[in-house]
Amino acid sequence: MKKIVSLVLALLMIVGCMSVAAFAEQNVNVRTTAFGNNYDVQDMGWRWMMAACYDGLYRNVADSEGEHFILAGAESVDVSEDGTVYTYHLRQNACWSDGVPVTAKDYVYGWTRLLTPSYNYDYASFLFGVVGAEEYYKGEGSAEDVGVVALDDYTLQITLKVADPTFESKLVATPTYPTRQDLAEAAGEAWGTDWTLCVYNGPFCMSSLVEDNSMVWTKNPYYWDAENVHLDTVTWLIVPQESTAATMFENGELDQYQPTGDYAIKFAKEAAEGKYQYLVTDYPGTIGLRFNRLTNGPSGLMGNAKICKAISYAIDREEMIDAVYGAYKPAYSYVAPAISFNGSSYRSQAGEVIQEEASAYTGDYDALRALFQEGLDELGVTTPMSDITLSFLSNGSTTVATAEREYLQQALEEALGIKVELNIAGDSKLFIAERNEGNYDFFMSGWYADYNDPLDFLYTVYTNAYGTSMGGYSNAKFDELCDSLTGEIDMAKRLEIYTEMENIYLLEDCGFAPIYYATKQVLLQNRVKDYRTSSFGASAEFTICYVEE
Repeated sequence: MKKIVSLVLALLMIVGCMSVAAFAEQNVNVRTTAFGNNYDVQDMGWRWMMAACYDGLYRNVADSEGEHFILAGAESVDVSEDGTVYTYHLRQNACWSDGVPVTAKDYVYGWTRLLTPSYNYDYASFLFGVVGAEEYYKGEGSAEDVGVVALDDYTLQITLKVADPTFESKLVATPTYPTRQDLAEAAGEAWGTDWTLCVYNGPFCMSSLVEDNSMVWTKNPYYWDAENVHLDTVTWLIVPQESTAATMFENGELDQYQPTGDYAIKFAKEAAEGKYQYLVTDYPGTIGLRFNRLTNGPSGLMGNAKICKAISYAIDREEMIDAVYGAYKPAYSYVAPAISFNGSSYRSQAGEVIQEEASAYTGDYDALRALFQEGLDELGVTTPMSDITLSFLSNGSTTVATAEREYLQQALEEALGIKVELNIAGDSKLFIAERNEGNYDFFMSGWYADYNDPLDFLYTVYTNAYGTSMGGYSNAKFDELCDSLTGEIDMAKRLEIYTEMENIYLLEDCGFAPIYYATKQVLLQNRVKDYRTSSFGASAEFTICYVEE
């Protein structure tokens, strides 16, 4: 009997020393406003889900060191001396959620599918640097000519036309993930629309879906790193109303919630008191005003850099952020701070492009009006500034959208002594129609990066790259610099070129007036530990997350 009692006591001591987390229910409840309906990784339509349930060669991770990518489906990579051949050695313990091994052939099929012309995938261009890829996509070559080869079951070799330092960063994106040929071809047109036909090679599997209500992810027992995935389930709940979501979070019914507007301010204060965790991370997006370089706008003035600068510098970015958004960071460049280059933040290396010049004007109405007048004089316009009207194209009826345009209208009229006419489109289709016709002087827009390199931002304003969505900006010198990056592997030289391109766009031409850099605000219950975000993979990264009571 004494031995039994001693054994029980010993067991109790061991249990007492164990982490309380071991006894907590390993589930987190997360709010979203809608579910996607596209489960095809090559389409990237539902990235926040796809990147959590699938693995590519790399995963993107955002932590205290910033954004970076780590090997995932591959355990190592060899790069040729000239930077054109990448040989990936895949993990031999990686399996799909039905137990079938993930092989190099799955990557070859996924990449070939991405490039198949008949599928018309939006992100096929990510692979155009691969030998034969663009030719196959354009119907000028065959799939067999594409430089993506399975040397054996676990060795994938990729051959580029020329060395490309941005290539690996694109492999974080879901379109470059593997796909099972047998299942995709058996599903036919249902592939990507029927979730029950899917298998997964990531940390979680989609296990249930109640349309317009809830969705559950379950831990994938076949994931190569399953022992380090602590959550058993992730439950997504559709909660359209912000007020309802806020109440659910306060009641503990939600473990993770991304607040906006007044709720963001309220919860930030409570988090500062220790009631919740409040994570604010940089996100690779920059929002501001795009000027009409397509037709120079109804005013005919938008082709003049000084006039556009006067508009840009008339905006007090810090004041606008506080008054309208209650979040984000003031922007004085195009490439967002979340973008890294050669191992550290690009912005820390390139500096803020217009901040010094803007600070000399912002708040000084006389100087701003003089700058605007200089632009009028250069154009030979004799109309008094008080008689000039600029058209601000906008859409959206949310509180933030309304406050945004009202703030800008008032700020520009007050600082410049001009009139700003609001052209509010009823919906996004009408907005696009007005934009494409050039019926505006400026509109609110921006860019959210698809891969982690400054070129993802800068290429958006290469002549005709994105058409009217970028305001019709064009500059031959800018394009020439962009072209010179092809095959350039000297990182110091690339930094120099990137910097010059950004200076041309913002300082010389003022094709864009940056207003704020995007950030991501996430509220967490204190019991949620090791939660991560990601800008280029799963927006909510639960891979190492766990719950502790």
